Amino acid sequence: MYAETGSQWNVAELEDAAHRHLISPAEEMSKLGTSGGRPLFTSADGIYIRDSHGRTLIDGPGGMWCTQVGYNSQPIADAIAAQALRICYNSPWYSINGPASELARRIAAFAPGDLDHVFFTTGGSSAVDSALRFMQFYNNVLGRPDKKAIICRIDGYHGSTHLTAACSGRAGNRPNFDLALDNVSFISAPNVFRRPRGMSEEAFLDMLVAEFEERVETLGPENVGAFLAEPLLASGGILIPPTGYHRRILEICRRHDILYISDEVVTGFGRCGHWFASEEVFDIVPDIITFAKGVTSGYVPLGGFVISDAVLARVSGENARGSFYTNGYTYSGHPV
Repeated sequence: MYAETGSQWNVAELEDAAHRHLISPAEEMSKLGTSGGRPLFTSADGIYIRDSHGRTLIDGPGGMWCTQVGYNSQPIADAIAAQALRICYNSPWYSINGPASELARRIAAFAPGDLDHVFFTTGGSSAVDSALRFMQFYNNVLGRPDKKAIICRIDGYHGSTHLTAACSGRAGNRPNFDLALDNVSFISAPNVFRRPRGMSEEAFLDMLVAEFEERVETLGPENVGAFLAEPLLASGGILIPPTGYHRRILEICRRHDILYISDEVVTGFGRCGHWFASEEVFDIVPDIITFAKGVTSGYVPLGGFVISDAVLARVSGENARGSFYTNGYTYSGHPV
């Protein structure tokens, strides 16, 4: 047990514990266990975060694009504590709870079009993974077992499960992991700053759309299950696509019955000025929107996807064919 010093844990002991026992994401393995690496943050308030050396910093990225309403919100902390005391857990396999039901209602109200049903996960990676697994389930129920190919973009990022990492085209995440999957196909990033010299943005858009359509034809429309895309590529460099890019890609997806999955883990819940960016900013209503990060402003881990009623109708009710969507997590729809 580490002793507390004032309102904080003993900093020297905690830094020693980290060096001896903690493995962090993106750990540089040659430096594992050495000192002088990542800062130890001890407290935060509003937009400010403080480290173990007493420095106060402006948290420009908002944590990892997730602390939308700021740190040290007393109402949020009080609500978390009250719910933890009321009921801290229920098994999502056999029961439901009030907070998850109410949050699903509110998210459905914010979502565009007929995206009216919500599936909860534990974060962004599991949200995208679950959406992709739904695509697999969906096409199996519809009797289309070959319609599973996923088209995604170079420089995109979608998570750290095996499937979502395989769909992430950011080069730095791929070395030393076995991420090559036959059913994942990459197309160019819509990076207007690296378009061919002398090419207009309009011509670049035409080139990107033609590339997507050609890839669908090469793979065979009967084999392509989903197009997976962030509205803007976040970790890949804050890349905003040419105007009309998503709308034109969506039109091709509709023509070939390809699910359009809009990965709004970063852009959702106010990051682009709206609850969701797909319709308000990029003028599309996709089949599925994934979310995480800002939905709880980083106070608790949570993610999920919201899905079109038209899509669900094809594999539910009289069309279910005896199926169960058995994907899920111990902490799906956690009451806190």
